[in-house]
Amino acid sequence: TIILGLGLILFIKMSPFIGGILGACTIYIMVRKQMFYLTQEKHFKKSITAILLLIEAIMCFLVPLSLAVWLLINKLQTVNVDTTGFIHTVTNLADWLHTKTGYDLLSAENISSIASILPAIGQFLMGSISSFAVNAFVLVFILYFMLIGGIQMEKYIYELLPFSDTNKKNVLKEINMIVRSNAIGIPLLAVIQGGIATLGYYLFDVPSALLFG
Repeated sequence: TIILGLGLILFIKMSPFIGGILGACTIYIMVRKQMFYLTQEKHFKKSITAILLLIEAIMCFLVPLSLAVWLLINKLQTVNVDTTGFIHTVTNLADWLHTKTGYDLLSAENISSIASILPAIGQFLMGSISSFAVNAFVLVFILYFMLIGGIQMEKYIYELLPFSDTNKKNVLKEINMIVRSNAIGIPLLAVIQGGIATLGYYLFDVPSALLFG
């Protein structure tokens, strides 16, 4: 009971960092062979190899994501919103809705409700950005120590699995295959879909085809 209670408490307290932990595990599975090759066959120092692989992970994962966010922010900065036209459209919609249904969309209660929702949306966006930054730091931090102690960690996990040696190997092989297939397949599919969409937007003269793609 004590062990289960402590495990539950640890899981609850670690839940904000689950994304970073799972990301570190995924990237470790992707680069573990490189780590073993450089340290065991090329006799590189573990710390230097771990730093090189961290740079590789940052360049392959975090940098493209940061560039996509930068492209979106840069585009949003150039958008000019016609507030007068927007307010006029909303007013006309509210009048039409009031005429058809008798419901006053611009009543004091509705306006106060919308005003109370806007700060919550802002807090959610800021919380998402801060959560991403924290999880990115946790990912890099945990991945470094996973790479440093990879062999000992794998042996420890292997000993903890309550299966026969044959089943342990099968389980670890399946986990490795599933993680690699998802880590490669999902981003690759996203890139292919985005590329086809960008081409379609470009052929039909849609503005900002690259951003939408």
